[in-house]
Amino acid sequence: MAFEAYITTELIDWILLKEDLKYLPTEIEVHVAPMIDVLQRVSMQKLERTTNWINKSLIRIEACLDRTWQLLNSGHWKDVPLSYRYSYSFCSLLKVILLEIEHEQNKEKSTDTEIQVLQEIIQQIDKGILLGAPLPNKPSLLTSIASKINNHYTKFVRSLNAKKIEIDYSKVSQLLLPEFLQINRYRIPSMESFYKDIFIPKVPAIITDSMKHWNALHLWQDINYLNKIAGSRTVPIEIGSRYTEEDWSQDLITFSEFLQSHIIKNTPKVGYLAQHQLFDQIPELKNDIVVPDYCSFSDKEDSEVEPPDINAWFGPAGTVSPLHFDIKNNLLCQVFGYKRIFLYDSSDSINLYPYDTKLLYNTAQVDPLKPDYIKWPDFKKAKGFMCYLGPGEMLYIPPNWWHHVTALTPSFSVSFWWT
Repeated sequence: MAFEAYITTELIDWILLKEDLKYLPTEIEVHVAPMIDVLQRVSMQKLERTTNWINKSLIRIEACLDRTWQLLNSGHWKDVPLSYRYSYSFCSLLKVILLEIEHEQNKEKSTDTEIQVLQEIIQQIDKGILLGAPLPNKPSLLTSIASKINNHYTKFVRSLNAKKIEIDYSKVSQLLLPEFLQINRYRIPSMESFYKDIFIPKVPAIITDSMKHWNALHLWQDINYLNKIAGSRTVPIEIGSRYTEEDWSQDLITFSEFLQSHIIKNTPKVGYLAQHQLFDQIPELKNDIVVPDYCSFSDKEDSEVEPPDINAWFGPAGTVSPLHFDIKNNLLCQVFGYKRIFLYDSSDSINLYPYDTKLLYNTAQVDPLKPDYIKWPDFKKAKGFMCYLGPGEMLYIPPNWWHHVTALTPSFSVSFWWT
C-alpha cells in the first residue's frame, strides 16, 4: 500500500487542511498544528520520521480523540459545539496519515499487516464521518478517503457463505384489516398527475413501476455484492424491536458483521440499520438508486428545491418503526422485501396520544396493532389507512402523517425526505 498514492498526493490539499485548524478548539489545535508541516513533508518523501516520533504522535492524537469523544458523549448530541465535531474528523484524518506512514516505514510488511492497517484506517475514517463533521474547506475529504481505501481493501474480501438474501414471498399475507381504509395505487403517474392528485392534496399513495431502472432492485439481494461494496464500513445499528422499548440500544459495527449477525442468521435481538444516511457515507451504493423526479416539487413558494435527505432502512423480518410522524414529504421506496404500514392523518393527532416529551414528541403511545382502549379511549375515533409495500413500489407519505411500519420479511427500503 503506497501512502503517497492513496491519500496525500491525490486527496489532501495541505493548504486547505491548515486553514481548517482555525475551526478546532484551542485545546486540540495546540497539539495537532505542529504535526501538519511534518506530515506534509513526510508524505512528499522529503522527510522520514523515526518510529519513536510516529508512536508519540499516535499517542497524542489518541488523547485528542479520547478528549473529543468524551465531550461528544457527555450530553445531547445537538448541544455539542461544532468545533469538537470538526476536531474528531480532523484528528481521525491525522491518525490515518500516521498509520499509513507507520506502515510504509515498516520493513517487515506482509499481506496480513496490510489488511490489518487497512481495516484500522477504514474504521477510524468511518468514525470521523459518523461522529465528526465535514471539514469546512473540503467537506467530502473523509468520504473520498474511505472510498479509495475501501476500493483497495476489496481485493482481500472473502465471499460470505450465503449468496442471496432469501425471501419467501408466498408466505406474505396482504390481507387488509376491516377497520382500515385502503390507499390508492398509481402506476407510473405523470408529473402532472402526481402534483395534482397526490402532492397538492397531501394524500398517501402507492406508486408502482417507477423504480424499474434502479440497479439496486437486482443487486442488493446479493449478499456478496453488499459485502464487497460496504462490508468493511462501520455503520450505526439499532438493537431491539423498536426505539420506544426500554431494552433498545445502539451500536457501531461493520456492515459485514451486521449482514452475518442479523441478515444471514437469526439472532435473539433484532438489529436494524435504520434512518441512516448510508449513501452519503458510501457513495458507491448511491450509484444503484435514482432520486425520484417527484421530489422536484416543493411546498416552498419561489425557492429552489433542495436535494432530499436520503436514508437507508435495512433489517430482518420483525423490525418495527412505532407510530410517528415526520415534518417533510416522504417517498418510501422498497428495494426488496415487504412492509406493512398503517397511516393516520395529522388531524387525528389528539386521538393517538403523542408522548409529552421533547425527544418523543412525534411518536404516539398507542400501538395500532394492540391498542389499549381503556388507557387510550379516544383512539377508537382515529381513522386509519393500511397498505403493504412490496419490491419496486413507492409510498408517498405526506408531511405530519402518522405511520407505523413493520417489516414482514428481510427488507431494504430507501426514504427520500424533502420540503
